[in-house]
Amino acid sequence: MSSNHYRASHGQAMVVLSAIISLLVIFVVGLFSYEVNRVEVCRSQLRSATEAAALAAAATLASQDNADPSAAHNEALQTALTTFAQNSVAGVALSNAIFAFSANDNPAPETSSLFIEFLDPNNNNNPVKIGDPAGKIVRVNASFGLKPSFGNFLGLPTVPLRASSSGGVPDLDVVLLFDVSGSIDDQTPVSFVRRQWTGSAASGKIQYIVPPARAGSAAGALAQGRLYDILGPQPTGTAVQAMAPQNLGQVSQSGLRWPLNFSESGTATGLRSRSGSDPGAPPGNMPPGTAGTGNTYTCTDIVVNIDGKSVFQGITTGDGYSFPDLATVVEAARGNLENQTVFSNSKANTGVPASITPRSGYQAKYQELARANLHPISDAQQAAASFFTIMNTNTVGHFSLICFTDNAGSAANTTVSNYLVDSSYRGPGSGNFPNPLIALSPQSGTTNYQSIQNILPKTTAIGGTNIGDAINKAVTQLSSNSRTGSKKAIVLFTDGMPTVGNPLSSDPSSNARLAAVRAQQAGIPIYSIGLAQNAEIIPFETQILTDKNSSSSSGGVSGIAGHGGKFFLVTKVSDLRLTFENIARQLVQLVH
Repeated sequence: MSSNHYRASHGQAMVVLSAIISLLVIFVVGLFSYEVNRVEVCRSQLRSATEAAALAAAATLASQDNADPSAAHNEALQTALTTFAQNSVAGVALSNAIFAFSANDNPAPETSSLFIEFLDPNNNNNPVKIGDPAGKIVRVNASFGLKPSFGNFLGLPTVPLRASSSGGVPDLDVVLLFDVSGSIDDQTPVSFVRRQWTGSAASGKIQYIVPPARAGSAAGALAQGRLYDILGPQPTGTAVQAMAPQNLGQVSQSGLRWPLNFSESGTATGLRSRSGSDPGAPPGNMPPGTAGTGNTYTCTDIVVNIDGKSVFQGITTGDGYSFPDLATVVEAARGNLENQTVFSNSKANTGVPASITPRSGYQAKYQELARANLHPISDAQQAAASFFTIMNTNTVGHFSLICFTDNAGSAANTTVSNYLVDSSYRGPGSGNFPNPLIALSPQSGTTNYQSIQNILPKTTAIGGTNIGDAINKAVTQLSSNSRTGSKKAIVLFTDGMPTVGNPLSSDPSSNARLAAVRAQQAGIPIYSIGLAQNAEIIPFETQILTDKNSSSSSGGVSGIAGHGGKFFLVTKVSDLRLTFENIARQLVQLVH
């Protein structure tokens, strides 16, 4: 009996021990399974925080008004860190996150880190250095040191959790339509200068006289100041340009009946003459001893006030070119200060101050300073260049530039031929002026950014305003040459209203509206910038560009095209850059 009792007790103990061991095993396995499941849950939390950081960084990269790639990337880095820090893993706030030096960082328990890279979408998403403008995709690599809940009991070490996510803006194809019509330099400060000979042929000299302003101006006013104010044209602006091609025959249509027999550009051979027997050849453009009065002026120049002032006060450049008075500006513009021979033959030596010494480059220096003071075209060129830089820095963008005057450009080398002065005054000859179309490219990485930056400063005010032809060609570009899946948009900059028709209608406004209908049918929005240089143009400009009226017969091109396009009225040149930047933000919203 005792033996059987012992065996029974022993068997019961083994059963109990087995049960206890089984319970311990089940408990340990349960804890381990819990930890495994917890790791997966925490990894999912980390992944969500990483995705949020990547998307926020990409949005920041795309939407900020920053043309500096390094600054743009650093802003994106900070946004990623801030967004990531607003999340938590395993109940632990990620607010202590720091930047790491590797995607395989092993942070301490309950701490986190980010390793962020910028990738080049046009080079197999390879990483690039911070500040490289090719880095358009943000890849966020996150690490978190997960401390097991029962680590001490199970002897488990800290588990390094890792997650990776990338964010970027979809492909964006943009065409900028850039108005280079004649009125785009109407705010340029200029001086009309009558250049005439006084005294005998042997001992006389050149005089430089600023003639009276047009009829209706203030008593004693002279023809100097803003080109628009001097000529007093229609609301659509003046067709006269401050630099070649000047189209000076249009001056008479503004009430100024001076015989404008002059040029400020081209090869100078002395005082200009109209034709036939040459009263314009040295020593004068009038018979010796006579001086023009009233409307008998026979040789007038128009020059840009290269000091930027309404009344020229003089300027000396850092490289030693001195322009103390209008006489020097006129002769430099004509090319009469390039060397001693032309200086003497043109009789410029009798008119400019004795301190002026001829030297090569005077004419080029004048032209450089003059172009910088052509307003508002120089302001628009700079604003457009900044727009492209921002878009190129912050988005995966491909770009096209279409300049337009009487017609829109048709190729990169499209030019418009015109007389340097006017068809009535052919002595100085003619020239070819750029009116380019930089075609959109569907080829990966062919952004056209640098080509556009190179050609923009060379655009020149000339001719009329054919908005319809420009929109029509932009729709063709975006329909034929855009990338598969890209978002598309047209940005239109103009300082006026349509004045030239065709190819869709001979009526200028109908031509523009029909082109906008094509944009609407193709799903392409039009973002219009209307620069109003004078109050009278505002109602006309607003009517043809507005986004408030979508009627194909009476609406504005932005409203007709639809799809979120907007119209921006600009009444101050200083606001142009901000307006272009605003549109950059609008385009980023378009692609989200």
